[in-house]
Amino acid sequence: MDIPFCTANVFLNIAIFLAGSYILIKGSDIFVDSAAAIARSWHVSELVIGLTLVSIGTSIPELATSIIAQIRADSDFVIGNVAGSNVTNISLILGAALAIGGTMPFQKSLLKRDTLFMNALFIVTIVMFYITPQVAGKNGPVYGLDWIGGIILLIGAGIYSYALFKTTPPEEEEGASDEKISQLKEFALLIMSLLMVAGGSKAMVDTVQWGAEALGISTVIISATIVAFGTSVPELAVTITGVLKKKADMAIGNIVGSCIFNILLIFGAAAVIHPLGINSGLPGWVTLIAMVPVGLLLIGFMLIGYKKQELPRWTGFVFLALYAGFLTFNVMKAI
Repeated sequence: MDIPFCTANVFLNIAIFLAGSYILIKGSDIFVDSAAAIARSWHVSELVIGLTLVSIGTSIPELATSIIAQIRADSDFVIGNVAGSNVTNISLILGAALAIGGTMPFQKSLLKRDTLFMNALFIVTIVMFYITPQVAGKNGPVYGLDWIGGIILLIGAGIYSYALFKTTPPEEEEGASDEKISQLKEFALLIMSLLMVAGGSKAMVDTVQWGAEALGISTVIISATIVAFGTSVPELAVTITGVLKKKADMAIGNIVGSCIFNILLIFGAAAVIHPLGINSGLPGWVTLIAMVPVGLLLIGFMLIGYKKQELPRWTGFVFLALYAGFLTFNVMKAI
């Protein structure tokens, strides 16, 4: 039996949404820590953990909320959540990190491999949505992503992860930990964190769907702004921490990796569960397409700083202005 985590009281629903957000983010944090501890006990290098586990781990909120929404065939929520989170990751979170921390060093391999792949993935995903116009929507066939496209994206996630492991130099001595941990305890924490993620996700999805219906606003607009920001808090925490601790590779690598896994894992899994149809029309397309200019702008700024291998501080303010424009568009559509 599906018990809704929402009421008829708007203030109580806001409280449920905030509580769900906190539980979701805290559960994701525990999940990442526990998984990393288990991985270290199996002598997996810290670098590999950072490139894969941290990026995937900070995408757990988007994955959990999207799967719950897609079980209910709410494609607009998923599209707004994933695409909106990617726009938020690059424009708001990376922009804020640059504005706060100043110049941000980056490795050339990040541009040549990961950032280029991320942008190619953005474009390919939009094309995949456009060439599948017969996905079942709320009011008839719409453009979208079917189960075939979902499987292709999931296979891509496996290939990309494998490529990261193969191309990352081993750092066994530096990354492996000899600390003895209770794997039983960590597995218990892992299970507890997954329950927290599931409960927090349901609270967020239920209250957002209630709010969209009550206010007559498209779900894609709310999920692309409020929910996308809420589920991007883990990326914000990791990125700001990385900047303050002078670990720029972790900061910018987490942003790019999260954007990639958001598309490959979340769109892939959601499309396999139920076809992802763009029911919202223009707002849905704008949210999807918005990923491309922010991604291309990141490439452009990395090329500008390629010689010094650093992103200049002023680029952060450009990213923040771009996010303000994205937010303004969604607010105007809501009004």
